[in-house]
Amino acid sequence: MLETINVTSDASFKVETYRSADNCAMAGWHIHPEYELVFVKNGKGLLHIDSTKTSYNDGTLVFLAGDIPHADFGNRENADNVEIVIQFKQEFLDEKLKVFPELRAIKKLVEKSKHILIFDQSVKKRLEKKFKKFRNLDNQGKLINLLSILHNLSQETSYQRLRQSFPLESFKRDDILRLEQAFEYVNNQYSQNVSVEEISKQLGYTPNSFCRFFKKMTNKRFIGFVNEFRTQKAIELFNEANSSISDVMFRSGFNDASYFSKQFKKYQGTTPSEYVKARYSQSVF
Repeated sequence: MLETINVTSDASFKVETYRSADNCAMAGWHIHPEYELVFVKNGKGLLHIDSTKTSYNDGTLVFLAGDIPHADFGNRENADNVEIVIQFKQEFLDEKLKVFPELRAIKKLVEKSKHILIFDQSVKKRLEKKFKKFRNLDNQGKLINLLSILHNLSQETSYQRLRQSFPLESFKRDDILRLEQAFEYVNNQYSQNVSVEEISKQLGYTPNSFCRFFKKMTNKRFIGFVNEFRTQKAIELFNEANSSISDVMFRSGFNDASYFSKQFKKYQGTTPSEYVKARYSQSVF
């Protein structure tokens, strides 16, 4: 899904604070051109960014560039969990860096974000107070606080890179737009029939040429991507309510229990029944 990031007219970036009790919608598997800096205070979770999955055990601090497909980072397991999400456009950086050459270290940090940076726990804990300050600041204070955080991160070497490079940079913009249309089609159709013939026709391909295009752009087979997307939706449905396995199976687009269990195990590392037992401490049928 192509997510639209709305920034108010009196601000140059967006910052949101989410708590476990907040009833906020999950974005699911999505992409947007904005850079994203995410602080998750605690709890276990899974970072699903591009084709990489990395788990965390005590919160996380992640910085990634725009146009990188990813799922939601946060978790709702801990009652005192806090997730702060900061998003800004390339224009925000260009404007600030052009006026203030002193920010060149931040520019280098931003360039590194194309590789997806996961900072060490020591860095996350050291900057926790700064992230929590956003909730009580006006827009001017938020800008100063963000630049302070980016300055601190630009001095750090304690981070993990998820990728050495991001392949979409080498593709034409028209191809990226077609890929976004394919993502949007799956996002709209996943609970119903997903047809290779239909999306191929929409994008002006034959089925075979579309499958080659999708493989080239994502390094994944289209049907594999659809099944992984559906199992991620199943996770979201399980997390939203105490739903039955059969109900979640149909709502996420699967029609066969054995196939659903097999695909869920393949992409989520556990069976649906095992996931439900672990989450609710009882079987749900």
